[in-house]
Amino acid sequence: MAARISRSLPQVNRYAFTRLSPRAIPRVASLNARAGLVAHRNTRTVAPWTCRVKQTNIARFSHTDSSSSAQPEVGILDATGYKGSIVTEKHWTNQDVGVVDALIEPQAVLHFVEFVTSGILPNGKKTDLPLLNADEFALFMAPSAQWAPAPFNTADIPIVQKAMGRITGPDDLSGLCRVGHNIHFLKRRLWGGLAPVPTSRWRENDLNNPEHFAIAHEYLTSVIGVFEYLNLPQIRTNMCDTFNKISGDFKEMQDGLNARRKTRGLSTEVELTALWEQFIRAQYEVMTSTAHSWVLTHVAELRERALESFTAIQVEAGKTPEMEDFTRRWTDLINVTSMADFNIWMPMDGYNGYNAPSDIVAGLHNPDLKNQDLKSGFSKLLMDRLTKCVEAQNEAAKTQGPSATESDAARCERVSISTVVQDELREKIRGRTPSPQPPAQPWIQQLLRAQEASLSLDPSEREDYGFGLAIYRAAHNVSDEKWERLQRDVESHFSTWSEGVQRADELKPLLKLHWFDGKELGFDATNPVSAAKRHYQGIRSSEEWSHKLAPSLFLVIDHMGVSSYTEDIFTTSYTKDKPFLKGDFQGQVLAVDPDFDESTTTSESADHTVKEDLTYQGRMRILGNLVWSELYPMLMLQSVGLEHLWLQARGHPLKVFTGPTVPSQIEAWKQNNSI
Repeated sequence: MAARISRSLPQVNRYAFTRLSPRAIPRVASLNARAGLVAHRNTRTVAPWTCRVKQTNIARFSHTDSSSSAQPEVGILDATGYKGSIVTEKHWTNQDVGVVDALIEPQAVLHFVEFVTSGILPNGKKTDLPLLNADEFALFMAPSAQWAPAPFNTADIPIVQKAMGRITGPDDLSGLCRVGHNIHFLKRRLWGGLAPVPTSRWRENDLNNPEHFAIAHEYLTSVIGVFEYLNLPQIRTNMCDTFNKISGDFKEMQDGLNARRKTRGLSTEVELTALWEQFIRAQYEVMTSTAHSWVLTHVAELRERALESFTAIQVEAGKTPEMEDFTRRWTDLINVTSMADFNIWMPMDGYNGYNAPSDIVAGLHNPDLKNQDLKSGFSKLLMDRLTKCVEAQNEAAKTQGPSATESDAARCERVSISTVVQDELREKIRGRTPSPQPPAQPWIQQLLRAQEASLSLDPSEREDYGFGLAIYRAAHNVSDEKWERLQRDVESHFSTWSEGVQRADELKPLLKLHWFDGKELGFDATNPVSAAKRHYQGIRSSEEWSHKLAPSLFLVIDHMGVSSYTEDIFTTSYTKDKPFLKGDFQGQVLAVDPDFDESTTTSESADHTVKEDLTYQGRMRILGNLVWSELYPMLMLQSVGLEHLWLQARGHPLKVFTGPTVPSQIEAWKQNNSI
C-alpha cells in the first residue's frame, strides 16, 4: 500500500518536485520531468508511474548583459526589441538578461495529465467530461505501438514526449521566444496561479506609502507588460499554433484509446482534445483573473492613500508641487486601471475545440474589444458625471453653505468620479465580473489533494510521507542556546506568508522543516555547504527521507543567516538613510542546489563576504518568509529553478532573493553596489 501511494501522490519531495535540478529549467526548456498524480479514493486508483521526458537543448541561457554579443538562437522569435507602451516602456527597456521563454509552459502538459485523472481544473472546478480509467494512465508514457489496436499503433514515442516537443523544439522553435527575464519571470508566476506580489510582501515593503509610489506603480505596470507580451500578434499566433499541434497529438491518442476501449467492451469514449481545450481555458482564466483582480485591488489601496494626501492640500493653494504630485499619481492610477481592463486578456480564437460564447467573458472573450473607444468614451462620460456632480454640489451650497463644495468629502467626490466612470465602463469592456471566493492557488490545491489521498494509509505508514525541506546548521561558533532560539525564530518567520492566500491555513501545518546540525554531524567548519551537500546527496534517496524531502533543494543557515535573524544592525545598516524597501532586508537563509556542479565555477565558502561576481554559484540567499510561498511552489510547479530565481537576486546588495523586482528597485540597488 505504501509503495502504491508513494508513486501516485503528487509528492513535492519526490515526483511533483520531479527530482530535477532546478537550474535545468531555465537553461533547458524541455524538462526532464517526473510528475506523480493524485490518487482519488472515491474514483480510481492511479497507476504507478513516473513521467520522464528526454531533454532537448533548445536554447542557451545567457547571463550576459543585453549589450553583449550573444545572439538569440536561429529560428526563435525575439521580443526583446519591443518598446512597449508609455505605461510599460520601463520594463521593456530594462531587459538586461534575455532568456528563452516557452510560450506554453512545458509543465502544462504534465499538469494536464494529472487533470485527466483527477478531473480538477486549474480554477478549482471539476470537469463534467469523462476521465481516464486507471489502466490508461500509464499509456501516456508508452508509444502507441505498444498498446493501441491497428491502425492507431504507429507512434514510436510516448505522447507526453511528443507534446512537450511541440513546446520546446528542437525541430520546431515556433513555441519559443526570447524575452527579458523580468517579463519571463512574472509570466511564469502568473502561469502558476501565483499573485504578482503576495499581500504580505506588499505590506512588508509598505508599498501603499506615497514615498514608495514609483515602485508600487512599476509593480502594477509590470503585470500589464506581461500581457502586452503575450498579446503581441506573432506571440498569440504561435501560442495558438502550438496548442493546436498538441491538440492534434492528443487526438491521435484519443482515437487509439477509444479503439482500445472498444476492444474491451467499453462504450464510454474519452475526449482528450475537449479536455485539453477545457484545461487551457481554465488556465488562462486563472492567469487573467488573478492578474486583473490583483492590479485593481492595489490600485484601490493606492487611490485611498492618494486621497488622504489630497485632503491635506489647501483649497486655495492652487498649482503647487503637492497638487502636481497628486495629479500625476492620480493620472497614473487611471491609466493603469484602463490598461488592466484593456490588456489583461488571453483570447482563444482559433484554438481547436474553442467555441466563442455569445456573452463577454472577462479575460477570455470580447469580440468588440478593439472597437471600444477608450479615450472618447471615458472623457465624455467623465465630463458628464463631473458636470452633474458640480451642479448638485452648487445647489447644495445654497442651503448648506461653502462646505458643500469645499469640504474634504466634496472635493474627494469630484476627484473620485473618474473611479466611478471606470467601474461603469468595465462592464462594457469585460462583462459582468462576479467576485466569488478566488480558488486556492494550484500548488496548494495539489498538496491538499495529496494529503487527502494519504489518509488511506495506516497512521504508522503515513508518517513516512510529507512536504518538507532539509535545513542545515552551518554556524559552528553559535552557542547551542542561541541556536535553539534561532530555530524558533526561523520557524516563525517562515510561517508568515499566508495573508490573503486561500486555504493556506490548512496547508501550513503540513509544511515541515527538517533540521540537521552540521556541528553534530562533524561538518568541516571551513566549507560547511559542501559538507551539507554531500550529506544531503546521501540521505535524499534513503527510505527514511525520500518521501519527506524535496530532492532538488536544501537550506543552510550560516553565520550571515544567523546575523540576519539576531542582529538589528544587519537590517538597519542597509535601510537607514537609503532608498531601500525595509522588507527587502530581513532574516535570510541559503538555498542550495545539491546537483550543481561546482567544478564549473569558483568554489566559495558559505560564510564569505558577498562577492561582486554575478555568476550563479549553485546557491542563492532568500528571505525566510519567501521559502514556503515563493521558492517551494515555483519549484514544485516547475515554473522556474534556483538559477532563474538568482537573476532576481543578483542585483540585491546582499544577493538575496526578495521576490519579483522592478526597475526603480533594482536601480537603487545598483547605485549602492557601485559605491
